[in-house]
Amino acid sequence: MRPRRGRAGPPPVPQADAVARDRLRVLLVEFARPDPAATALGRLLRDEGVEVVHAGPLATEEQILRTAEQEDPDAIGVLGAPPSAELEGALTGFRVFTTPEKALRWAVSHRENTV
Repeated sequence: MRPRRGRAGPPPVPQADAVARDRLRVLLVEFARPDPAATALGRLLRDEGVEVVHAGPLATEEQILRTAEQEDPDAIGVLGAPPSAELEGALTGFRVFTTPEKALRWAVSHRENTV
């Protein structure tokens, strides 16, 4: 087998090839410690018509960043331990929630503004 040449990793996805979604997508993460509210919040968001990706407990900020890059969410709910200022800075471009109340309020207001 020949070695690969050129840049490493997959090429970036052009905008024309990006998948269009008709529902909000929220990534739920339990950072540093499990948070029982994550499952309940996921159900509430789902009932509001939001696509929920529950990543479960993630131990490092790097795991959260990689998961966000892979899932391409509209918002990220970080429950358990609060995210550091560095993590919030790295997640620019994403709406970040640290409480279930704020996440649910955002989902409900977004639904009312788009219907």
